[in-house]
Amino acid sequence: MPITLGVICNYIRKGEPPNKPRAEFMNRAEIQELIDSCNIEIASHSLSHPFLTRIDSTEAWREISRSKSILESLFNIRVITFIYPYGDMNAEIRQMVKSAGYKLGRAVRPGNPDLSVKPYRLPTIELRRETKLAVLKQRIAKRDITILLLHQIVPEPTVFTQWNLADFTELMDWMHHTNIRVITLSELYQEWKRMAVVYPTSGKKMLFKDININATQALYPR
Repeated sequence: MPITLGVICNYIRKGEPPNKPRAEFMNRAEIQELIDSCNIEIASHSLSHPFLTRIDSTEAWREISRSKSILESLFNIRVITFIYPYGDMNAEIRQMVKSAGYKLGRAVRPGNPDLSVKPYRLPTIELRRETKLAVLKQRIAKRDITILLLHQIVPEPTVFTQWNLADFTELMDWMHHTNIRVITLSELYQEWKRMAVVYPTSGKKMLFKDININATQALYPR
């Protein structure tokens, strides 16, 4: 399953955040292994995961632009997707993301993805502890495109950002046997660009009609 992995730059060195030294995050070698073996997309999730609308604009710009430069240097890849920490952003932050050279911004919010109008506010279905597998399957099956957001997959979820391992395994099996195609956000962007060229007046509608959005959102949907 190809994925878009949101990486917090300041947590890469030891695989743990400086304020929570025992928390488990991926280190550089583990991220590189995924790039080499699974061809995943790396997205910036900022330098230190702040609420971007609550800090000085100079610092917000540094969080956005510097994280892109670091990731591209560390892994020798192009980074075009930015993931807003906590889903927190506004028009000024979105403009910074665009100015820094990103092509996409993935938010945590309801709405229909439209890369021609709102490429920096892509909505998602967030898989939380209370997300029911049967409902999720129905929504994926009925829609052309679904963007899934996962934080942590564990055998027994205890916090709202975790999802059940057994449900995830069953979801993967179901997607495989029903030929559900999975691509990264950067691949979605490239396909949209191609469709926009081939079908300049209808490509957007063909790719992004009837997008399903889960009503369950993060604490600070933007």
